[in-house]
Amino acid sequence: MSEEYPTPGLVERVHRQREAANRRDLDAATGSFAPDAVLDGRALGDHFEGRAAIRNFLEEWFGTYEELEFGFEEVRDLGNGVVFAVVIQNGRPAGSAGHLRQREGWVYVWRRGLIARLTISEVDEARAAAERLAEERAQMSEENVEIVRRAVAAINGRDLDGYLACCSEHVELRTPLIAGVYEGREGIQRYFSDVEDAAPDFRIDINRVETVGPDQVLAFIRTRGTGRATAIPLGFEATNVYDLVDGHITRVRIFLDASEALKAVGLEE
Repeated sequence: MSEEYPTPGLVERVHRQREAANRRDLDAATGSFAPDAVLDGRALGDHFEGRAAIRNFLEEWFGTYEELEFGFEEVRDLGNGVVFAVVIQNGRPAGSAGHLRQREGWVYVWRRGLIARLTISEVDEARAAAERLAEERAQMSEENVEIVRRAVAAINGRDLDGYLACCSEHVELRTPLIAGVYEGREGIQRYFSDVEDAAPDFRIDINRVETVGPDQVLAFIRTRGTGRATAIPLGFEATNVYDLVDGHITRVRIFLDASEALKAVGLEE
């Protein structure tokens, strides 16, 4: 059974971003967006792709107001990188004595510590979309856990094709035990050969598996085996970080220090 490792502080990060916007610090406000982030402003009738385009939009948007402030009526972390917020915009347009008030639903999708997508729409529509998205991403997380378990089982069974079936074409495997990276089919084939040469009875036992959003999995493992050349029992504990895209492992990073693995995915013990 897997557990979800909640990405810490997403609500706090959303609040900090709002505070930056209210003081018109656009660099700080847009620094939370991924370089390829998308802002889908259905309530605004606009769609922007990329951090630079989002910043330009915000600069123009603020330029139309003498006063503009964002407030939160509600902010909820729904899990798996989805945050829902009810946002109140209060502003005075440039050249006007009147004030405007706008109530919207914002859906944030976070990936690896940055906002991958922000969708703005009517509150009830946004709430339903956010809840649905969180459920879908939870399902993706569980599927990723099963892929990781199959990959580990393939290593234990020396099933190269079975392992590769779990991976993308250009998968990378990084281990602190050697210099360099095992990359692609040839690299993984070399990894299997290296394992067999070092310890023919090498096995990986999974102690527990935890998801970090819908595209990362942490596996806390212990290895065991007997050195081919020395006949000495070998084994160590490690934490593996798996990155996945569209149901395939794209990168595996092996850490001998669990705290370093947690830091690598934006978590702290």
